[in-house]
Amino acid sequence: MSGADGRRADVDRLLRWYPASWRDRYGDELAALVEDELDGRAPTVRLRVSLARAGFGERLRDGGYTGDTRPAADRVRAGGLLVLLAWALAVVGGCAFAKASEGFVATGPSSWSAAARIAHGAVVAGAASGAAVVVLAVLLALPAVPAFVRAGGWASVRAPVGRAVAASALVVVGTAGLASWAHRLTPAARNGADFAYGLAYLTWGAFVAATVVLWAVAGAAVARQLEICPRVVRTEAVLAVVLAAVIGVVALAVGVWWVSVGVVAPTFLAGGPAGSHPLPVTAPLVLLAVLLGAAVLGSVAGTVRIVRSWPSLAAD
Repeated sequence: MSGADGRRADVDRLLRWYPASWRDRYGDELAALVEDELDGRAPTVRLRVSLARAGFGERLRDGGYTGDTRPAADRVRAGGLLVLLAWALAVVGGCAFAKASEGFVATGPSSWSAAARIAHGAVVAGAASGAAVVVLAVLLALPAVPAFVRAGGWASVRAPVGRAVAASALVVVGTAGLASWAHRLTPAARNGADFAYGLAYLTWGAFVAATVVLWAVAGAAVARQLEICPRVVRTEAVLAVVLAAVIGVVALAVGVWWVSVGVVAPTFLAGGPAGSHPLPVTAPLVLLAVLLGAAVLGSVAGTVRIVRSWPSLAAD
C-alpha cells in the first residue's frame, strides 16, 4: 500500500467513529477536509481524539441519547435503554453484594441491627422487583422480534451479539478458575487479606461488568430497530422510570447496610478475627460501590431523557 493510500485508510478508519447515516451524507466532505488539513502527514493524536469525540457525539445524537433531532419515541426509547444498562450494572453489583453479605446471611439477620436487617431485605426485594419489571418490558417488546428477523435485522446485530457471546464464554472460564482459587483460601483471604486474590476478583468483576454491558449493547441494538406501537413505547417508558426508582432504592439500601454493619462490626465485613481489618472496606464492596454509583448515574440520565421527551411523545 502506498503512503497516500495508507493515509486515506487512516482517515476512513477515523470516520468510523461517526454513525453510518452521517457518513453517507457528510463522510466524503469531512474526509476531503481532513486530508487537506493533513497535507500528506499522518493524523496526529490530537486530530484522532477530536474526531473520536465528535463522532461519538454524533452517535449519541443519532441514537436519540442527546439532542432533540430524533423523534420523541426514539428519545424516550433511548432513555429506557440507558435505564436498562444501569440495571445491568446494578445486577453485577448485586453479585458483589451477595459476596460481601454472605457472612451476614450465614449468621442470621436477626442477630444484627434493625437498620441492617431492613436494608438487606430492601436489597433483596428490590432485586426481585427490578427483575420482574425487566421481564415485563421484554415480554411487551417480544411480539415485534419475529418481524425484525424476517426483515433481515439479524445481520445488523450479529456482531454485537457475537461479542457478547464470546465475552460470556470467557466469563464462565474465569469464574470457574476464580471459584477454584477461592475454595483454597480462608474467609479473611477472600475478603481482602490476599492482595493477589482481591486484584483478581476486581479484574473478574470488571470483566463481568463489561460482558453485561456488551449484552446490554446487543439488546439495545435490537431494541432500537424494533417496530413498536406508541402505546407500548409509553408503557415501556413508565416501566423504565419504575426501574430507575428501584435502582435508587437498592443503592440506598446497600449504603445503609454497609454503614450499619461497618459501624457495629467492621472486622466482620473482612471475614477475619477482631482487629484483623479495621476498615470495613473490601474488594467486593469497592466493586459494589463503583457499579452502583454508575448504575444510579445511568438511571438518572435515562429518567431525565424520558421525562424531557414525554410531552412530545404524548402529543404524537
